[in-house]
Amino acid sequence: MADPHNLAEIYSRQRNEAIEYLQSNYDASILEVENPYLYPVTLQIKLIIEDQNINLLLSLPFNFPDSFPQVKLDDQSFKKLYPLPHLNKYKTLCIYDEVVATPNPDNPIGVLEASIEKSREIILSGVLKHNVNDYTDEFETYWAEDSVGSYLSIVQPSVTLKNVYLVPFKYQNWVEQGIFADQKSEAIKWIQNLGGSFNEEEIVEVLYVPLKEPMQFPFPKYNINIFHLIKKNKSSNINDFFVYLSNSKRPSKVLFSVHADEGYSWGVWEHIKPFKKIVSNYKGRKSTRTGIDGFRTNSQHGWLELVKEFPKMEITKYSVQDVRATRLKSRGGDGKVNNIGLNVAIVGCGAVGSHIAQGLFDIGVQNLLLIDSDYLSFENINRHLCGADQVGQKKPVAVRDKLRRHYPTSQIHVSNDNILSFLKRYPKALNSYDVIIVATGHTPTEIRLNELQMNNLINKPILNVWVEPYLAGGHAVWNEPENKTALKMLFNNGIYKYQILKDGNLYSKKELGCNTSYVPYGVLELKKFIIEVMMFIQQQLNNEEKSSKLFTWLGNLTEQKKNKRLLAPKWVGASDFSFRLNDIEINHESVDVNDL
Repeated sequence: MADPHNLAEIYSRQRNEAIEYLQSNYDASILEVENPYLYPVTLQIKLIIEDQNINLLLSLPFNFPDSFPQVKLDDQSFKKLYPLPHLNKYKTLCIYDEVVATPNPDNPIGVLEASIEKSREIILSGVLKHNVNDYTDEFETYWAEDSVGSYLSIVQPSVTLKNVYLVPFKYQNWVEQGIFADQKSEAIKWIQNLGGSFNEEEIVEVLYVPLKEPMQFPFPKYNINIFHLIKKNKSSNINDFFVYLSNSKRPSKVLFSVHADEGYSWGVWEHIKPFKKIVSNYKGRKSTRTGIDGFRTNSQHGWLELVKEFPKMEITKYSVQDVRATRLKSRGGDGKVNNIGLNVAIVGCGAVGSHIAQGLFDIGVQNLLLIDSDYLSFENINRHLCGADQVGQKKPVAVRDKLRRHYPTSQIHVSNDNILSFLKRYPKALNSYDVIIVATGHTPTEIRLNELQMNNLINKPILNVWVEPYLAGGHAVWNEPENKTALKMLFNNGIYKYQILKDGNLYSKKELGCNTSYVPYGVLELKKFIIEVMMFIQQQLNNEEKSSKLFTWLGNLTEQKKNKRLLAPKWVGASDFSFRLNDIEINHESVDVNDL
């Protein structure tokens, strides 16, 4: 008896039903499959579209009908139709974007019919030239089809031509051959952050051309097509383009961008050393000419080369991926980039400080200073951002190396010094940062920094962040320089006025040995706290009315009571996983906000 919950049997049954349906209704024939693991069966069906016989190849995925069939054309049909919008050179039709379209697994036959009808619609629209604009809408896909390689770019788009740099690099098994940047140093920093390798002698200066109008299909193939493209777009002075070609050693790459409503698309074309076959009238002898008539050997003239002498020379195409921080934040985030220009200093790179550093990148901050004199140890890694592979490194270095590999456009500076020693040598160094976050968990250091702020030696906001044992709660004190408050005023006999555990010191732990005490708490609760802190930081950064605030996060209070850990009277009736905001000046407590 078949098991109704066995996936293999479910998919096999529905696949057989699909085969039977296609054979009965479309006279489908079963073909040999290329990849039986992903696509166990391929069937050919015949359609007549605008009096043309078209053969569709439907490959049913192993998990049909949870996924759409792959639809391709046979060789003969492909030769008839290509090029066609949504048909790539691998003979595959792009029928659905599965990010926005989802098959209905309860209706397998409907999935089949929808796929066939969509294929018919795409082909018919292409034959009738009704969807030619789709080439433009999917420019990057079609440009990449003819590309011989790929690059990355962090070039900032502009409205005029400009010179940029190409730095070839190698990194693991990446296929990207290099990165374009406005400044050579930016590209080198990006590669070094990633951990890649490059050769300074291979760095070249290339031209960037912003195209003001979309590139129309058919896309440029020859020199003469590039001439007409540049002339039509009127991208600054066309003479600048020809001067570049005249002075640039072949092969000469040109980076370009196409502006669309959703952003920019990028690509590269390349002019190789020109040549053409010449057949002499004398005995039909053949020769190859690489120069321009009337010019010295190896001399170049951009306009003559493209327009007069070698108009049918083919250009070489490369695809380009835009990896600017602003674009990646927009593509893989909420699109808000207002924090990217901020500079933030983090004092203390333990568990709390390291996760705050990661959290700052989550809200768009890219420029950090990390200060800590401690080393990463195995005892740290269970709740630290960094792991065993970085044990033995100074904590700021470990955090920097981890983050800059993730975010190569970042600028992260480190100081392996005690913060007070650092400030003895560089008293005003922290004033070049927009916010100073102190996550040392060391009250005397926090108070000392606050005194420097009170005496106007530090003139930027300071955020002190710390947690209580078992993460019964966590705290953040945001002190603005315009309405600052002495941190000592928030403590009474060493006890913070909003402390959650009645006596948190009772719950610290100690191993055998000197200086082995530690505060117990788990990484899951820490991450939950950090998320709320980051929301608080974001709120403070976006708040035009600069005010000092006290932030209190309440953890799993039920768990504390269960384990007989006494809560301060203020919090006995409070909700688990909630937070409160207090104004430092008037100490007026806000309404309890629940996180659940």
